[in-house]
Amino acid sequence: MTARVPRQSGIGVPLFSLTSSRSWGIGEFADLPAFGSWCAAAGQRYVQLLPLNEISPGETSPYSSMTAMALDPIYIRVADVPDYQALGGNAVLSDAQRAVLAAVRTAARVRYADVRALKTHCLAAAFARFRAEELAHDTARAQAFRAYAARESWWLDAYTTFRAIHAAEQERAWWDWPPGLAYADAEALRQANVTFADARIHYAYLQWIAEGQWQAARAAAGVRVFGDLPFMVSGDSPDVWARKDEFMLDATVGVPPDAFSETGQDWGLPP
Repeated sequence: MTARVPRQSGIGVPLFSLTSSRSWGIGEFADLPAFGSWCAAAGQRYVQLLPLNEISPGETSPYSSMTAMALDPIYIRVADVPDYQALGGNAVLSDAQRAVLAAVRTAARVRYADVRALKTHCLAAAFARFRAEELAHDTARAQAFRAYAARESWWLDAYTTFRAIHAAEQERAWWDWPPGLAYADAEALRQANVTFADARIHYAYLQWIAEGQWQAARAAAGVRVFGDLPFMVSGDSPDVWARKDEFMLDATVGVPPDAFSETGQDWGLPP
């Protein structure tokens, strides 16, 4: 006799919608447990989140992914980062930045550019403290970070190199970089990794912080959490740049004509 499986239900929600009194104008990893507890109290067993992948500069859709691997640092709760706390927390912010923080917290919509600028500034200050006080003294946190970087090196190395070069090239697409960097010439990459060594550690630090907060949020959610995938990754991505042979660069993904579009849609993403 087949055992009867009880019916279960859950709620699908984008993380950016789960804003709280502690978040900075966007739902953050640390907002998930409170929402999960509310769902559990309502008899729900699951929460499905939209993609959490890092999105490309200037994009706002969680489906416009820069990469299939990295989490988006915009979801980090800055106030919970130990290095930010050690700097005095919001003492890092100027008066003008405090005004922006107050504005994004009361805005009716997510002000992505302002939120990202604030968090980028604060997390850069946190990283500078981590480098000077933790990495330089090989503390327990430094060792935990190095263990994370070694474990995730199979994707993190290419990601951090790409992000560092991308920033140095004024966020131009990789195919507009100097040819040696664009097509991953071994000597050009060796020099880039030396030149951008500190930037690469910075991007790895952001992923380490994001991963820690994400795993802690999942563990404390009180419900089962599962996610969604972006349609595909951007052509201007570390995934495509590092693995060009795995993508069709002369084709793009989309959908044929349907009820939403008489002409169909071309998403511009390489299969």
